Amino acid sequence: MGELGPTRVEGSIDELRDDEHPLFGAATQTEYVPGAQKRSSRHHRRRNRRRHRFVGVLSLLIVLVLVGASYVLVRSAASHFRTKDWAGAGTGTTQITINPGDSANDVAQAMVKAGVVESVKAFVNAAKSSGRSGDIQPGVWKVPLHASGAAAMAAILDPGNKLVLTVTIPEGYTEKQVLEALSAKTKLPVSALAKAAANISQLGLPDGFTAKSAEGFLFPSTYSFNPGMSADAVIQQVTAQFTAEWNKLGLTAAAKAAGITPYQGLIIASIIEGEAKFDADRPKVARVILNRIQAGRPLQIDATSVYGAKLLGLDPSKVTFATLDSPYNSYLHDGLTPTPIDNPGVASLQAAVKPAAGDWIYYVNGDAAGHLAFFNNEADFQAAAAKCKANNWGCG
Repeated sequence: MGELGPTRVEGSIDELRDDEHPLFGAATQTEYVPGAQKRSSRHHRRRNRRRHRFVGVLSLLIVLVLVGASYVLVRSAASHFRTKDWAGAGTGTTQITINPGDSANDVAQAMVKAGVVESVKAFVNAAKSSGRSGDIQPGVWKVPLHASGAAAMAAILDPGNKLVLTVTIPEGYTEKQVLEALSAKTKLPVSALAKAAANISQLGLPDGFTAKSAEGFLFPSTYSFNPGMSADAVIQQVTAQFTAEWNKLGLTAAAKAAGITPYQGLIIASIIEGEAKFDADRPKVARVILNRIQAGRPLQIDATSVYGAKLLGLDPSKVTFATLDSPYNSYLHDGLTPTPIDNPGVASLQAAVKPAAGDWIYYVNGDAAGHLAFFNNEADFQAAAAKCKANNWGCG
């Protein structure tokens, strides 16, 4: 072998061109300029600062956009779940009907429908918060429009906002008078009330009665009716009061003990109501009626004949009772009248089935006040009657 020269390794650094040699740099490398590196560093730092500021501003904008979007979403969600409730006491008024057994939710639905509150939940929440849900009473109530749930609840807890029609039926009113009084307050036509009263099977009368009319069953008392009630409901409320009183007093058993039917007891009570002004006289009038029936004598009681004249549209003061053609003329017909002649109160009802003990068959006004005097013979009665007429004590 010959003398070896420097060994060249393929791919080594020795194969690179001078301009590519890392020791020499590229041929196009910028010539070193004093201070250039410092200026380049300052340029890079300024550019980096601008880049950082831009990134910071952009980040801030993104955060603000996200916060704004979150706020809108939260407000939207809160608005969705917020209880819809008008503020304040409302303006104007309307009325709602609360039926027996209605819950707070039932009342709330009626209020929403009537425009009283904005939502069912607004009233239900107010009712719960008040702690007085159990105090809600049925009836017709005046309430504000577009009010808060709390204001609506306060309105139906105020007794002054309950709308009622009050009617007082005095003892001794006839059916005609009762219907006229009811019509005047409820504004229902008398004809509609009369039709309701004629529907005997719907009056809810006590057991043992075979009634021919509503006369006698329209119990004298003070009634409160809801505005808008039907004629049937009004009449049934009045007759229901009769049934309640009759049963409470145990008058069916008392009538049986007295040897009369419940309806006979009611007829006698109506006659007592028309004849006696004072409670002490009522049981004695009952006894006179029973004594005369037992003796087979006509009652000859003016109150029955007056009623008969009125049914015929006649003026009782211008009628001769001895000749009046009416089944209620107790001068011509024996026994009790076909129906009661008015609507008696408790005192007369009790007196009818618990008559006083005595043998009287006559009575007449014994003074100007109207206290009755009772007799068991005609001579004494005639003398008392003459005295009554002489003193103008209302003896005809």
